[in-house]
Amino acid sequence: MGKLEKIIAVVIIATIVGGGAAFYVGQKDAEAEVDKPLSAEEVEKLSVATDIITTNLASPGSYGIVQFNILLSDKDTKKEAEKRTAEVRAAVIATVASFEKDELIGENGIETLETELAARLAEVFQKGTVDRVLVTEFKVQ
Repeated sequence: MGKLEKIIAVVIIATIVGGGAAFYVGQKDAEAEVDKPLSAEEVEKLSVATDIITTNLASPGSYGIVQFNILLSDKDTKKEAEKRTAEVRAAVIATVASFEKDELIGENGIETLETELAARLAEVFQKGTVDRVLVTEFKVQ
């Protein structure tokens, strides 16, 4: 093997090793960014609250009074949510109205409601995602 071939081989190997190292470091930085919890200010900037909504439940003669805080993936999704308030409100009403009174009682009922609403809202938004839905007001009669 000639001197030129050895130099080319060393350069290729160094490039591959350097690229791999850069990729590894980039992945670690990306993981650190994803795992980092949001500050209170970031949560505030990415959240929208519904107004208090009263709707009938699937159980005859029962109704629910609810309010939610919706955490969105980014500022563009928050802007979209603010423009789609009627669709968000309709999704909340449809979701809550699909439950029987007994299904909503207790911690499991609230968690199920939050999960169902997050899934329904994901269909509403064209940009970004719904990261979390929290029940902030909840009464069932």
